Amino acid sequence: MTQRLYFLGRTPELSIAELSSFGLSVIPITPDIVQIESIPLSDEESIDVLGGVVKIAEVLERTNTLDPTHLISHLKQSKSKVAFAISGYGIDKKTIMALDQDIKDLFTSSHIASRFLLPHDGSVVSSVALVKEHIEELVIVKEKSGYIIGKTTAIQPFEKWNDRDYGRPFADAKAGMLPPKIARMIVNMGLGIDSVGKTLLDPFCGMGTICAEAALRGVNAIGSDIDSTSVEKAKKNMSWILSRYKLASSIRIFQADATHIDEYIDSNSIDTIVTEPLLGPTKLGAEHIHDVREIQNIMKGLEKLYIGCFRSWTNILKYNGVVVIAFPSFEVGKTVYSVKKVVDTCETLGYTKLLGPIIYGRPQAVVRRNFYLFKYGTR
Repeated sequence: MTQRLYFLGRTPELSIAELSSFGLSVIPITPDIVQIESIPLSDEESIDVLGGVVKIAEVLERTNTLDPTHLISHLKQSKSKVAFAISGYGIDKKTIMALDQDIKDLFTSSHIASRFLLPHDGSVVSSVALVKEHIEELVIVKEKSGYIIGKTTAIQPFEKWNDRDYGRPFADAKAGMLPPKIARMIVNMGLGIDSVGKTLLDPFCGMGTICAEAALRGVNAIGSDIDSTSVEKAKKNMSWILSRYKLASSIRIFQADATHIDEYIDSNSIDTIVTEPLLGPTKLGAEHIHDVREIQNIMKGLEKLYIGCFRSWTNILKYNGVVVIAFPSFEVGKTVYSVKKVVDTCETLGYTKLLGPIIYGRPQAVVRRNFYLFKYGTR
């Protein structure tokens, strides 16, 4: 059985949740590198469908020493010029540079021209540089008992992600929109590996980021929002994604109140709800509110909104339907405000919490997203 190393993005806990939703056996190697025993997808398919994996490498061997004469055997031999790179994880840059030079010297002694690509920062070579310069990469990961030697087989298609983030007709980073990668990760958590025939709903769709990533998974996507301007922008973004990627997916976008969404959608028709609801007024995120009583009132209002949503969703979710949702937490001074009451109330409505909270947000951020995964009808 061929083993793989998956190199995770900036939110490793969310990445692991995404991988686990695919039914994969995940073995942590470092905080942001995991070993996968088997997956019913090729490496190219995996890197294309997963939002939280930036690189995949085939495990070649485990060793106690780093011998250049042995490492060179893992590189493609050619009579023409060889281009290679070595990235080290848990290994200092000086060691990587020495290995690069030793391997180059070995190629030279065999009358083979070669060049290597050095990391600019730390000991890891830029994935962008690897792709643009068509460089073969070996990865060396330090573990307790020695080293894992691997060869990179797939790199996250950063140009596609950038295109979906900045190339769509409407995008507004200042509005706090979910990045497409994060949207894909939570969509995958909701759908799992088998998305055939499923229907996904985002009842706070905004400009449609979650619906777009759902459509790229080939599911029927439904998006709604109470704001008419957002709905119109989402419709244009959906037309763009369908055309850009030549998708046959069904996408329906309309205006509706998320607490009454069951008035617009058939009963027991939704497989999964994936959403980032209203997280509070923008002035709170901008640190313009410091009054404790005002913050508490905001949290009570959000709790009422979320509970109303979960109550409405019981009428449209299928049995064992899944909800992936972000709840806010606010840190003001040394006090953290959250919507804990919602999680407790969900259980009385027939939901079971399977995962969460998984925190996403910059360390200095006032407002942080806390992702949860619920299953409906399991009790």
